[in-house]
Amino acid sequence: MKQQAQRYSVKIPKHDIIDKKVYYTISICNLEGGEPKEIRKRYSELESMHQKILEWIQIFKIKIPLIHFPKKKFLFHTNQSEESIIKRRGELQQYLNEILACPELHSLGVVEEMLPKELKPGAQKKNDKPVDRRWQEIQQIKESYLAKHGDSIFSLPQKKIEQQSKQQYIFKFEDHFIFDDSALYTIQATDTITNKSWKFTQRFQDLRDYHRQLKSIQLDFPLPNFPEKKLVNICDAADLRDRKSQLEDYLNRIFSYQTVVESDIMVFFIAKSQLDGNEIGCRSKGTSQTTLENSSIKSKSQTTIEQFDDDHKQPRKITC
Repeated sequence: MKQQAQRYSVKIPKHDIIDKKVYYTISICNLEGGEPKEIRKRYSELESMHQKILEWIQIFKIKIPLIHFPKKKFLFHTNQSEESIIKRRGELQQYLNEILACPELHSLGVVEEMLPKELKPGAQKKNDKPVDRRWQEIQQIKESYLAKHGDSIFSLPQKKIEQQSKQQYIFKFEDHFIFDDSALYTIQATDTITNKSWKFTQRFQDLRDYHRQLKSIQLDFPLPNFPEKKLVNICDAADLRDRKSQLEDYLNRIFSYQTVVESDIMVFFIAKSQLDGNEIGCRSKGTSQTTLENSSIKSKSQTTIEQFDDDHKQPRKITC
């Protein structure tokens, strides 16, 4: 990872104790100018933010230096000692400076909301033209995809028009094969709006990671259950057929919810599946087509697209 100039500086100059709970005053300053932003957070709130950051790092394979969150004290509470609180302030200040030293994390929602409003990544400065704030990884996908396919249509989730009942994406699980002692499923995806179809492969573990991320989103409905994990015999074709049926049903059910379809996680899933997969069949070229240039979908997450590398190819038991 290339060393980049520090852009933000974080200080925790003071704290308050309210109802025996410690609230840390956090000041975030943009070193390029502008007014600093001041927020108040409890240790538990920052710990929750850290957990979300770890989840996004895992699902999007973000490559950044290891970041350690200050450990919770088990023998006694921090708020029982002024000295402990001041020490904790220093630890949290160092942690937040490490987080903001990673540009790859600036557009994650939980990090972005901490940044000074007028200078959030991609925000419009005075006398500047509006900046397109689509995902960095979507831009990378676009460049790689168009390099392979010219001006081909790139399917992205579209906002549903009133009275439109048609589900945009339909999935069908086809073949499977064993790779590094793990079952890889070949999935055909069809965009019913653009009539574009493509095939890509996914492991059970990959789909389960997406499901875990979806569970962190606040929804007005319960998510369908993800198929339970189980060990299977590599020669047991019947077991794999049953698992493919379960996963196919799961994907089609979650994509029946428009809120899920338009979520950051599923926009990434759809876009990356096209880059990693192969286009098949034909599609319409009318006004309903979706390209990366005209898509209305915007997202807060900023990640780096990774090809399968050696650290994803470790031997393991077969799971499906």
